[in-house]
Amino acid sequence: MNIESDIFRQLPCAPGVYLFYGHNRLPLYVGKSIRLRDRVRDHFQRAHHHHKTMRMVEQIQHIEWEETAGDLGAQLREAQLVKSLLPIMNRQLRKQRNLTTWHWPEEAIKPQLLSGTALNQPVTGAFYGLYRNASAAKKALRTLAETHRLCPRVLGLEAGKGRCFGSQIGKCLGACFGNETMGAHTQRAQSALQPLQVNTWPWPGRIVIRESPPAHKAVAWHVVNQWCYLGSVGSLAEAKELGSSDVSFDIDSYRILQRFLRHPDQYGVSIMPL
Repeated sequence: MNIESDIFRQLPCAPGVYLFYGHNRLPLYVGKSIRLRDRVRDHFQRAHHHHKTMRMVEQIQHIEWEETAGDLGAQLREAQLVKSLLPIMNRQLRKQRNLTTWHWPEEAIKPQLLSGTALNQPVTGAFYGLYRNASAAKKALRTLAETHRLCPRVLGLEAGKGRCFGSQIGKCLGACFGNETMGAHTQRAQSALQPLQVNTWPWPGRIVIRESPPAHKAVAWHVVNQWCYLGSVGSLAEAKELGSSDVSFDIDSYRILQRFLRHPDQYGVSIMPL
């Protein structure tokens, strides 16, 4: 082991993130835990039984950590650090995913495919699904169309005019040739997409999330705008001063926030518009 053994005594038994560095301060791994000391020690204990963990541990020359008020702050900070440092062992979170989503504008008869960055913008209508690429998005919509007998031509999945092929074999109720009204088809299509709806930003601007879990005495203020995590500070006054930096939509932060804000009382968090 290339680090001082007393590092484990220095690590706090508190929530936070930890960073492993190798030769020349090369970022190896970023992790999070609600008990930093136990989690870091576990890496070294498991190294005797897991080849991949042993390979990482043998390269560690320096360890850093940051305490957080709770699990929410730890998860948000972990996702942020992985994207900025690109540690070689964090292969999942480090991916910068250029997502696509279906956007159904108000009064439109079909959805349009947009980049996931559209979620940063206040627009009318609804968003459905987050996909790796356009091909995956179209495949998902086509599957829904077949399942619910929607018209692929009306949805923009099939080129041409007039009656679609699906209507001739009973897989479309006929919106393409007037057998079903566009209003009825739109309603059915949006109902079919409902389980995939992405929650749009419900606040007029930035919010601050106060995190004060019952199990810990620390308090933190996390600033978020359009599902983008802007940073964490120690007071409400500091939160009000934290501006909206140039941060793009991140699916990992979005999922973290969705999970915690769905049951705020359970996690000791509360929301306040800024």
